Amino acid sequence: MTFDARGGKRPAISSNAIFACAVVAVVSGAFLAVLNFPAASHKDHGHLETVDMADTDLLSAPSGLTSKPATYYFETLARIDPSASEDLKGQLNKHGDRTGIDKSNIVLEHGAALLRERAADLARTDTKHIDDLLVLTRDRLKAASRASNIWCDGEQYADMNESSLRDPAALRQKLAQLETPLRNYGYELMAHLLLAADDAARTPVNHGPITHTDKAALEGVAMSMMTDPQIMPLIMAAGTSAHPDDLRRQLNVCELGATAMTALKTLPDDTKGRVFADLVRQLATGNASLATLR
Repeated sequence: MTFDARGGKRPAISSNAIFACAVVAVVSGAFLAVLNFPAASHKDHGHLETVDMADTDLLSAPSGLTSKPATYYFETLARIDPSASEDLKGQLNKHGDRTGIDKSNIVLEHGAALLRERAADLARTDTKHIDDLLVLTRDRLKAASRASNIWCDGEQYADMNESSLRDPAALRQKLAQLETPLRNYGYELMAHLLLAADDAARTPVNHGPITHTDKAALEGVAMSMMTDPQIMPLIMAAGTSAHPDDLRRQLNVCELGATAMTALKTLPDDTKGRVFADLVRQLATGNASLATLR
């Protein structure tokens, strides 16, 4: 189901509306969390057009890091910042005996530092890149849903409590199904963010501060989510004897997240630009919060 954040009548709010708003906040936060990384030299390079991952030939990559998203990231990094690329290769060579997961952590941490260094540029990116990030996130959530990833199942969250964390083996087994998709998404997201920052370094867009109109538009996104076929029963259950927990177990969190990304994409371009810029600046200093948008 598609929502448009630019208009529409707001439904009445109930106690379960908090859950709907929380889902939007969590999904939106996850989309931006990659920016909250632990710095690297910033060099000015020639223009680099966005490369479609599907058209990227598989390049030589370290053992255990040859997935297409990883290769796409290595190629993007090498073309945007050869110096940072060489530095990453040096770090990987230094730890040649590490497992694929350990090497992946090295790559992600290296990319984190580089993105944090480029945060000032990223905050001035054109909204076309923000739309690309939203579409990427939406598509990966839908892919996870089609693959029936267990973390799309609302039951995983409805039943998550202190006792469920006391069985490390069972938890690791479940998390294993999330690890590969998340890492591949991380590679793609970092590549897109580097492209966005590189473009902004040459053609910056100054978005200005958050306005009251922007905050109202964001609230409209959260409110519109309440008309989702998955959320509406939760709202209706608030005034009946039905059990919301049972309904939450039936949620497809990935589909709900994909719907949230579509809703965010319908925000006015000016709003998307200002909100994204503000979150990037806050994430760069480690103080990001949807509640502290200025």
